[in-house]
Amino acid sequence: MFRKISGAVLLCMALSSAVLVMPQKVAKDLEDAINAASNWVGWKPEDSFYPKEDGKKELEDGKTCLAKIDEALANGLAASTVVETYKGKMTISEAREMCVSVRDAGQKVFGDLTEAEEAQYEPFRKVLSGDKLNLYNDRLKSYKLYGAAGKVLKTPADYRDSLLWCTTGVDRDGIVPVWSVDCWHFKGMTKVGSVTSRTGTGDEAPSSAFH
Repeated sequence: MFRKISGAVLLCMALSSAVLVMPQKVAKDLEDAINAASNWVGWKPEDSFYPKEDGKKELEDGKTCLAKIDEALANGLAASTVVETYKGKMTISEAREMCVSVRDAGQKVFGDLTEAEEAQYEPFRKVLSGDKLNLYNDRLKSYKLYGAAGKVLKTPADYRDSLLWCTTGVDRDGIVPVWSVDCWHFKGMTKVGSVTSRTGTGDEAPSSAFH
């Protein structure tokens, strides 16, 4: 009798142990988030044509990966659970460390390049105010601007003193190219009226369109 009871107990213990060591399944969305982050391991901004945009994507993928992992851990996923990634097998704990590294690297690249980009605008912001400053910040800081008769505005003083700001472009998708010019008028730093738009056929807008 003692042997039979002992055998049953041992069988139950063995079954319990088997249940305990069964590997946990990693959800597809978590696996995808980890793989997306792993793609950035070893990436360098100098290898990219668009380092700022890619740095931002690296930051976002790292943050998404962290959020997914932390959610899964909070819901009972063991940190020792193994997941298959593009970089090979790793535990959830190791994957989290990788995602932290990816997030931080992306933050540095995106932050440094954004800071450098904003620095080039600062001399213009210092001499602008009112409507001119708002329009510059919200819409035109990355555009090439023209003044009266199509004169290119280059310096902060040009931007400050010109009573006319214009942008131009050419649409070449049709049978013939079509140029367009949009202009804003100012009295000092205050915008006067609404934007005026002109179009015509040709590869380049004539100087007479800038008024």
